[in-house]
Amino acid sequence: MVRYTNVSVRQLDFPKGIDDALKVRIAVFVEEQKYTLESELDNHDEGSYHWAAYCDKENEDGSIEKNVPVGTIRMIPKPGNIAKLGRLAVLNTARGLYIGQLLVKELIDFCKKNDYHTIVLHSQYPRRGFYAKLGFVIEQGEEIFSEDGTPHIRMFMRNI
Repeated sequence: MVRYTNVSVRQLDFPKGIDDALKVRIAVFVEEQKYTLESELDNHDEGSYHWAAYCDKENEDGSIEKNVPVGTIRMIPKPGNIAKLGRLAVLNTARGLYIGQLLVKELIDFCKKNDYHTIVLHSQYPRRGFYAKLGFVIEQGEEIFSEDGTPHIRMFMRNI
């Protein structure tokens, strides 16, 4: 069994710096969840902010790989100091280590420090509870909609 230690989160530079984020996104969204590569590479990376979570990975043979990308998140700036959280992904072998929560909290802290007052996201409907635990809410009148063939719901964090 693979074991991860020494979790760290770093903001990435576009374009060269987001290669680690793209590796995680492709592994999770394309290979695991079966979205198309075209839908994953959606032309919103430029002009967005990106973070990746890294761990040291202890393999079954005892070897250790340092600074392996295991998670990522993206924030798209919107008019009126609104941030759109998206592309949160954690490798299936690294789930359960609270890496997703660390990434969301990093994005929230960034928004607070940079005068964003609202964060909006489109949650895959079955994963809405994850975001609710972090303070995001489904506002009255929001309905489930399809995004790339998957049910989603819009959620908000206001007055951050």
